[in-house]
Amino acid sequence: MARSSTKPYVRFAEVYDRIMADVPYSRWADYIITLWGEYNFKPKTVLDLACGTGNLTALLASYGYQVTGLDASPNMLTVARAKMKARGLYADFIQKDMRHFQLDPPLDAAVCVFDSLNYLLEPEDVKAAYKSVASSIERGGLFIFDVNTQARLASIPDEISLMEGDDYFVIWADSYDTHKKWWTVRLTGFIKEDDTWARFDEVHRERAFPLDDHRKWLCEAGFKVLAVYESCTFHPATESSSRVYFVAERQ
Repeated sequence: MARSSTKPYVRFAEVYDRIMADVPYSRWADYIITLWGEYNFKPKTVLDLACGTGNLTALLASYGYQVTGLDASPNMLTVARAKMKARGLYADFIQKDMRHFQLDPPLDAAVCVFDSLNYLLEPEDVKAAYKSVASSIERGGLFIFDVNTQARLASIPDEISLMEGDDYFVIWADSYDTHKKWWTVRLTGFIKEDDTWARFDEVHRERAFPLDDHRKWLCEAGFKVLAVYESCTFHPATESSSRVYFVAERQ
């Protein structure tokens, strides 16, 4: 049995879409477009930050937007490129760390979904990401993103789950560190390769910061926070909300 111990989103990229088949990317895409309309904003070019396997990228491209997907994982981007080709769609894809990039020329808007920014574990990491986005979208452009709150991460029970298909199975172990306020997922997966099973081990970790910290860091990066909503609603978010969306305008 072949085995590899890796950082996040390496071998997991190969089975990500099957395991995450129920994730409501279509709903999120529609919500983002609704938010653009609410603020009378009409972007043509859009950055999909931490685009992963390109699910949101593909949806936005199918709606006629010119999308650039950016992600740190080459394996996730390989899946994203194949997906776009299979669907007859096009997007630019860039392999970059979300903390350190600059797009030239800048785009009209940026989006980031599925708590990708929670993967940034230190305040300086989040600040750097916001500054990178600010340098990569036009003045007046909107940056819309979601994050899990501290209440959400703390509510996830310590459990072990099994996900499986014909050619894979993944043991998913959740845990929450009350001291560091980190939610950790440890994956032990097996992918069938001909007559053997290749093992992989990945650790995924998220941290949530107070909403006021995000507001402060966005302002420091050159954004004006227009609203913070509970996910897929127009209800103002609070610290007891679960997933929240920020709408920020590049100043």
